[in-house]
Amino acid sequence: MTKKIIINPVTRISGFMEIQADIENNRVVDAKTEGLLFRGFEKMLNGRNPFDAVYFTQRICGICSTAHSMASTLALEDAMGVIPSEQGRYLRDIIHGCEFLQNHIRHFYQYTIPDFVKLPENYPLFKAEHNDFRLPKQKNDRLVKDYFDSLDLSRSAHEMLAVLGGKVPHNHGVFIGGISTQATTDKIIKIKSILHSIYQFINDRMLPDVYTISEYYKDYFAIGRGYENLLSFGCFNGYKNLGTLYVNPLVYTNGRISVFNPDNITEEIDYAWYKDRQSTDKPFEADPEADMSKPGAYSWVKAPRYNNLPYETGPLARQWLSGEYRNGISTMDRTIARVLEARKIALIMNTLLENLIPGVSVQKEYSIPETTVGKGLIDTTRGALGHWLKIKNQVISFYQIITPSAWNLSTRSSNDMKGTAEQALIGTPVKDIKNPVELGRTVRSFDPCISCATHIYMGGKHINTIHVIP
Repeated sequence: MTKKIIINPVTRISGFMEIQADIENNRVVDAKTEGLLFRGFEKMLNGRNPFDAVYFTQRICGICSTAHSMASTLALEDAMGVIPSEQGRYLRDIIHGCEFLQNHIRHFYQYTIPDFVKLPENYPLFKAEHNDFRLPKQKNDRLVKDYFDSLDLSRSAHEMLAVLGGKVPHNHGVFIGGISTQATTDKIIKIKSILHSIYQFINDRMLPDVYTISEYYKDYFAIGRGYENLLSFGCFNGYKNLGTLYVNPLVYTNGRISVFNPDNITEEIDYAWYKDRQSTDKPFEADPEADMSKPGAYSWVKAPRYNNLPYETGPLARQWLSGEYRNGISTMDRTIARVLEARKIALIMNTLLENLIPGVSVQKEYSIPETTVGKGLIDTTRGALGHWLKIKNQVISFYQIITPSAWNLSTRSSNDMKGTAEQALIGTPVKDIKNPVELGRTVRSFDPCISCATHIYMGGKHINTIHVIP
């Protein structure tokens, strides 16, 4: 007999994601990932000064706001024909690296650890809904301590970002040509000092912690595989003097790695709450209207595709494509890859800092073309992020954004092919249907973000978020 499980909310940073899973013989046979929030940031930008995009789009997310400042800046540089100096690139990529570190530390400890580690029973911010805790008490207690200590390190990463970004979240540093300020010797020394402490924590505590979890939850190396298609727009790559420090734009499918081609990106809306259209699905053209009454639709998240296939993006994709980590593609591999990437980013940031020249100004006056188009494609904390824009009469006439979570949490496509996370859930064993921790662990391994500034509170009462429908 088929039973339907509904989990809402799924993430621990937002209440706008829901999972529906059909269970037969204690295994998932069908799944839907549903994004339940319409944002409409692209609509807000129409008619505005193009420079506003750098700051407006950051408000999409409270955790990965720097990512959107990076993508919008790249789109504007492409549209305006601006080529930033190497010092400009180093500066803004250091800011971007700070966001990677705060996100990965926070995600691993605050959003992943509670699935595997038993936190204190009187802890007010989390209540366990399962009893699948396997760590011996001594190791469990060590990870609990690191869980609380990680808060200071994640906050330190934000402090580091603010040194060059002015403030965080929603920095005022990243801009066309690099950043809006200069890196003085004092600022460089401060960032290096904070980075050293963060690197020590990652290397000495975070890495051992993730390997401890993987030792006691080995079954998760066989869960959450999905399609095994991987994609990256490139990350800390293509420097004139330093070359590629991490990964170039690449894709992996059918066991082969090939060069990424942005012209192969499309976005389908067959199962999303948008009106069907006859025009092309290319990002520069697509501008659908909302329609919550659309038959068969179940999410605000569209269906990005590359060569008509769904792709996974994020730390595991980058680690695999760069050759840093190729143990496998699974729930546990995603978790390990994110921690390994945190260490990698810290090392990259140190290289960039060593190549900074203090006191160099990278800014000048820019003029906006009458009519132009541009795109900004970059890998960020959660994966491949793309901004596409058109400028007409010196104002924004079109804006399109495809986020990493749209790739990973997409709806089905016209041929009924499931989205990446949906496919990853298929075949997952569920021991206790009333407490399906296995589903949350797999979906959270993608670091999903529907809206990063939303919290749920019900007068101090615990909310039962799991429903089983016979």
